[in-house]
Amino acid sequence: MTESIHHSGEDAPTPTSVDSEMPQPQSPTDANGLTSRGPRRADVDMPDSSRLDLKDDDGYEEEPILIPQSSHSLLFTEEVCSLSFAFGLGIMVLSFLSLILALLNNLGKGEPGNLLGIPVQVDSSVRGAQYLAIIIGMLLEEEIPQSFYLLRMIPKHSLKQRFSRMKYWQFVLSATIRLMMGYIFISNMFLVIAQASGVLDIFYDMLALQFIQMLDDIAFRLAKIDVFGKRLKIATSRKCFSVVFERPSFRSRKPINILLKSLYFVNLIGLLSGLIVVSVKQIKGEFHCDSLFITFGDDIWEDSIIKLPNGTISTRVLLYSYFNGVYTRNGTHDGLPIYTEQNKLSSTRFERTIPAEIMYCKSEGSWVFLHQNIRKSKSDNDECPWLLRSIETTEYNILDVGGDWSLWAGRFKGGSFSAVCDSCTSDAQCNYHGTCSPTGKCECPENGNYFGNYCEHKKPCPTIRGDWGDTWELRTLNGETWDPRNDTLDSIFIAYDRPIYRYSTGFKMDMPENDAVMLVYTGSRWFGMYFEGIHNRTIEWRSNYSYEFHAFWENAFSQLTRFVSDPTTESTPVAVDMFEITDRGDHYGPMGELTPMRVPRGSGYFQCYERENTTTLSSSTELSF
Repeated sequence: MTESIHHSGEDAPTPTSVDSEMPQPQSPTDANGLTSRGPRRADVDMPDSSRLDLKDDDGYEEEPILIPQSSHSLLFTEEVCSLSFAFGLGIMVLSFLSLILALLNNLGKGEPGNLLGIPVQVDSSVRGAQYLAIIIGMLLEEEIPQSFYLLRMIPKHSLKQRFSRMKYWQFVLSATIRLMMGYIFISNMFLVIAQASGVLDIFYDMLALQFIQMLDDIAFRLAKIDVFGKRLKIATSRKCFSVVFERPSFRSRKPINILLKSLYFVNLIGLLSGLIVVSVKQIKGEFHCDSLFITFGDDIWEDSIIKLPNGTISTRVLLYSYFNGVYTRNGTHDGLPIYTEQNKLSSTRFERTIPAEIMYCKSEGSWVFLHQNIRKSKSDNDECPWLLRSIETTEYNILDVGGDWSLWAGRFKGGSFSAVCDSCTSDAQCNYHGTCSPTGKCECPENGNYFGNYCEHKKPCPTIRGDWGDTWELRTLNGETWDPRNDTLDSIFIAYDRPIYRYSTGFKMDMPENDAVMLVYTGSRWFGMYFEGIHNRTIEWRSNYSYEFHAFWENAFSQLTRFVSDPTTESTPVAVDMFEITDRGDHYGPMGELTPMRVPRGSGYFQCYERENTTTLSSSTELSF
């Protein structure tokens, strides 16, 4: 026998409410001794299944099975067309949108090679907080266990027996929404933990996510105290939220119980495993840029000291721009990556030439540029013999280092240094002359119209002419004139991503037949370099020489260097100002007396021309080597 539910005052439900046709719920003071907190075990004749749950243990009291006081519950306790249902739906949409926007924002921090936007490295305190936050986050996340708890404890027949007007599919939908929100919360939680670079950042972001997840509970409580109006107060104060459901048999709920526990630990293990993978990759430096394109300024050290392992010491003019080019991540030092200089032909590793390196030195507290065989003094035996260093910094990523750099040029002075990640993310970074591949490298057109790391260099002019009547040609590795219609760029000398021109005619010079003068780009300037006996060399030697060429180790600026250009980034020497080195001495700069080969400044010296349309010009200019 059931009793009618009596409502008084403004809280009385309308005749169309779900409760109006519900079977009698257990009121807080009914004859069976039920209270608002649920039945007292001593006063209830519990079914066998409930006794099995207790397992003859009188040391605890079972938690009563109640519909959660959450706006999500309004999605099945209220009629679909009601204001209270729309309220619950609105809070659900608000929560979902907030979590999804947070997720998209976190995913938007990614970049090629690091899609999740993970910091390149974090210190030990942050790493420890990350693992603690995973455990804390799993304790905070309650939507996933709550959804399975409801499906496990309130089966279809139990819900229909208590509240015939409630639709079970709406009940399942509400539980499913909780489940989905729980996994979006977990995804966000993992990202904010993995992307964090500070301890407080982790916990602040987690509290923000927890607040979003609690919007349904907060909205329900506010509605219950009449913040949003009478109808929502009535909907959130219905007796269905205090009715205790009969506990299902242990056997019937056992599968879902096992699933819930398994899923909880699978989630925990999955998050911890993901964080371990992130930590290992950070320690190995895998989130750092794989390769950098380094550009030094035009600074010159006139008497750099070369100290070889056999004890030999010599001096040489060092232009820091000699070391411009690609540097690839290769190992670690003091827990951060070492970037190793690559060759000037194909940006791959040198075979015989000892490369320069860029690394972080704890002893200096700075990122540094160094070479093991170049020292600041003859007695320099420092563990970190830097030639260029950043300001003191704790930045793990060299791309994030700001401030001025200092270099050594016989004394301390300010230096220029820039580094960019040597990868592309769009065709725009390939200058629209090539395509950006999935590996982050520019692929230039096969027709050879453009070349270079970023397809920035146009196919070179095969012959150039100077104002003094001198002509220079591109030659293939076998010594023949390069024909752009039939020959590829792979068949010519390339250095620092620029073609090498060989002198042909025009100057009056006394030069042995097997020697040659070449126009070679050396990182920022074109030099007229003298090569002895190059015509006697084999194709294999020339190919290896081009592969190993380095302006510093080949002593590009020597007593035989007769002319030099202004600093330039142009693809060829066309339209670049050139200077003849007319005298040398201590009373001149490190490159000697530089006389413009054409005036006024800015008018360039070389021009491109078609060989068949040009007659050979004579010149009275004499160059001696």
